[in-house]
Amino acid sequence: MSVRENLLKIKEQIGSNNVKIIAVTKYAKWDEIIEAYSLGIHDFGESYVQDALEKLSKEYQGQKLENLIRWHFIGRLQKNKAKFVTGKFFLIHSVDSVELAKTINKIAAQKETTQNILLQVNLTEEPQKGGFKKDDLKKSINELLSFPNITIQGLMTVGPKTENTDEIKKCFLNLKDLKNKLEEEHNINLNELSMGMSNDYKLAIECGSTMIRIGRILFKD
Repeated sequence: MSVRENLLKIKEQIGSNNVKIIAVTKYAKWDEIIEAYSLGIHDFGESYVQDALEKLSKEYQGQKLENLIRWHFIGRLQKNKAKFVTGKFFLIHSVDSVELAKTINKIAAQKETTQNILLQVNLTEEPQKGGFKKDDLKKSINELLSFPNITIQGLMTVGPKTENTDEIKKCFLNLKDLKNKLEEEHNINLNELSMGMSNDYKLAIECGSTMIRIGRILFKD
């Protein structure tokens, strides 16, 4: 199937829900990225810094993709690579510690910009995954909100690797519940819930996702 056919199928699944597709380009070919862009997808996600910077520097119709596309950094970000991402990406989804947020804030100040971020939460507490534990985030939120050069747009999580739909939905609903509690307790707006990928995006939408990170099922043949 073509990117067009895959996108139509995904949009049918989304229906009338107000959900933004983040097209994950990890395995996408150059012509597939351009096709997705031509079909109205303007939000693209990358997981690796070097791959992301290479794609940002490419040109289409005389303009760098850096200027045409809203780039989202969705992979695990090391502090020593934050300088390459801060100020270049529309949104960093994977801020998983106070230390990383502090580093991004410092770099953003040096670049005289403000960086939009999401706070990644590890609700399944799987050791191989990044993210704040729920209780740690609650303890850290005031400090995170105090950084003047980052704007916390919402929360992100990665669903558990399981076929058990109840477990997946539990994870996503817990993130939505955490968002609501943080908003109420701290009088803030967390507008974005980045949750759901190719294998579980339909469940994520049912649970209130506002951003789904789709790669494999969009760019597959």
